[in-house]
Amino acid sequence: MTEAVTGAMIASVLLSLCVGIPGLAVGFAIVHTRRARQRHIARLTAWAALHGFQYWPKDQSALGLSRQAPFTTGSGHEALDVLRGTFRDVHLHCFQLRYRVSSGDSQSTHDYQVVAISLPAMRPLLDIAHENALTRRFDKDLEFEHQAFNDKFKIVSPSPRFAHDVIHPRTMEWMLADPRAHTIRWRFEGAWLMTFRPGRLDPQEVFYYAEFLHQVLAQVPKHVWSGP
Repeated sequence: MTEAVTGAMIASVLLSLCVGIPGLAVGFAIVHTRRARQRHIARLTAWAALHGFQYWPKDQSALGLSRQAPFTTGSGHEALDVLRGTFRDVHLHCFQLRYRVSSGDSQSTHDYQVVAISLPAMRPLLDIAHENALTRRFDKDLEFEHQAFNDKFKIVSPSPRFAHDVIHPRTMEWMLADPRAHTIRWRFEGAWLMTFRPGRLDPQEVFYYAEFLHQVLAQVPKHVWSGP
């Protein structure tokens, strides 16, 4: 066998390796991702059984919880790791919202953890967020007779009456005093009171947020739930 033939054979083997190794790497990555997902599903299944919840790895019906951002942001929306049960005698609903945003040739994936409790009656949208330099300058929200509150919180609702009934002076003082209210965003919408934060679902946080939502609900006067 000549040196030229031997060199060609070695080059061919090296080329095959160069082509094959990336393919093997992709294959291993896919298998690793699938196994990690299976382990994650097993952990959440066990968590749900422990706390008397029902669990679905994916349930698109959960997306009907809200018709506002981030539920309407981007495309390809998915409801992953959906947990449903009861907490303090109301329905508790939590899941991971996922959507994609395209910009030119690039695409990014975004996740939100959603935790919601059921309301005594259907009510209008009332969104409680936090003010910053941009929102103070460009976004219009409801004003209350408490400047320190207005400076801290951004309140949006198509029903000012409902907003003022829910956020009365005692509630404003509670929101200003409670550190959780300074970082957690929450929303009344339809049959639910919900909170959401960027990131994947963490079952260790579910009851923390659910407890906060119950304390928000406890601030609402009972007359808010009567009538149409």
